[in-house]
Amino acid sequence: MKRSLCFFLFLVSTGAQAQLSTERAGSSQLLIAAAGAVTGANGTFFRSDITVINYRDADQKIRFLWLPQGSTGTAFVDMTLAKATGFSSEDFVTSVLMQSGLGSILVTAVTADGQFDILGKLHATARIWSNQPGLSSGTVSQTFPIIAINDINSTRLSILGQRRDDRYRTNVGIVNLNPDTQTFQIAVQSDSRIETVPVSVPGLSMQQFSMTGPAGSNLQVAVTNTTATNQGTPTTPPATVGRPSATS
Repeated sequence: MKRSLCFFLFLVSTGAQAQLSTERAGSSQLLIAAAGAVTGANGTFFRSDITVINYRDADQKIRFLWLPQGSTGTAFVDMTLAKATGFSSEDFVTSVLMQSGLGSILVTAVTADGQFDILGKLHATARIWSNQPGLSSGTVSQTFPIIAINDINSTRLSILGQRRDDRYRTNVGIVNLNPDTQTFQIAVQSDSRIETVPVSVPGLSMQQFSMTGPAGSNLQVAVTNTTATNQGTPTTPPATVGRPSATS
């Protein structure tokens, strides 16, 4: 399978695999950086299999904000999970969010009146999958680590260990959680060569970029926020999200 997707803030390896996670108390806000309902090559159709768990010993209202590729996200869906329960959908973007295409999902614990709930204890898993081309059974899939928003506090982040050759291609995806457009520089180093690409990402959206430079077996990818204000994450809460204040 000639696929290699690496998204800003985390590393994604190729191939189908289970998602290993260590137990944590849960977070009030999570980022699912890659999700969608997208037609692929050779008769494939990729969907997002997403599970969300409420670790809190109380019912929790959860807001899912869709961050579409290339445009500002405004569509969101609220759901309430009973205490210590979870919810799963094998086609989350279509069935729950009523959306299509490629994007990201911001998952936020909110109070009954829609404000950010600091007491939230959420956990999630996500994979993108499709039926195998030409077969009636079996799937191909790729898992994606879930990011706690509290772990994001930098204007420059790196992705290590990627490959680009006749077997793999490399795409870099950037998720902009700021309500304003942000500018970034993607720098890909392979051996002694460095490829740089300036990009712009609308507020509350994601964008995937194809890197087309020389082949390499140990690519180092650095993504730097070059916006004049250097706002990598929101400093004021978007009205639809209830996001807490943050600095970058």
